[in-house]
Amino acid sequence: MPRRGLIFDIDGTLVDSNPAHVEAWEAAFTAHGYPVTRERIEREIGKGGDKLVPAILGEAAEERDGESLRERHTEEFLAIAGRRSLRAFRRVPEIFETLRARGVRTALATSSAREHLEALGRSAGLEFDSLGDELVTADDIEETKPAPDVVHAALGKLGLDPEECLMVGDTPYDAEAARKAGVGCVGVTSGGNEASVLARAGASPVVRDIAELEERLNSILGGAGLQGGR
Repeated sequence: MPRRGLIFDIDGTLVDSNPAHVEAWEAAFTAHGYPVTRERIEREIGKGGDKLVPAILGEAAEERDGESLRERHTEEFLAIAGRRSLRAFRRVPEIFETLRARGVRTALATSSAREHLEALGRSAGLEFDSLGDELVTADDIEETKPAPDVVHAALGKLGLDPEECLMVGDTPYDAEAARKAGVGCVGVTSGGNEASVLARAGASPVVRDIAELEERLNSILGGAGLQGGR
């Protein structure tokens, strides 16, 4: 079936922001006296903070310090985004223009709060509210990734069925969330995960980045809205 909609993750998929999140979490853990390595944090990036903390520290630490750790992570990330330009990946604005011209509807879907998203947009020079047709944030969901809530919310806003859409994401948790919602997932390795990791989680195909996704758009969409496109 030709795909009529694409659902895009943001961090690591559209913007090179995963290292900033790792740095912010490392600072948060250190401030609370938890010696957690960057490598351990990297394996959990892509989950919501409510899932990341207990996955790394366990349920006891989550009950004791989870909320304050997430607050500190937010403070650290906002500071990083405020003093650095976090790079948007190649062809990000262009692919949304291409999809719009082809009649393919798009949603940006993240477990992050609006505060994170606005800071990330300013840092990367992107207007997330107008980049795609719809936007899903933490305000629209009950449970964060790898739960499928973000995908379900995106489908609802797009007004499309699962088989009409694909999700584009950079972590195995994007692929897991998509699978649970009955949506196929295109993996991108731009966020730091190897293709084998994404493929094991269910992503197929796996491409380098948004630029390669655009190059392979005809085959990935399966014939949807191809008039005038490459």
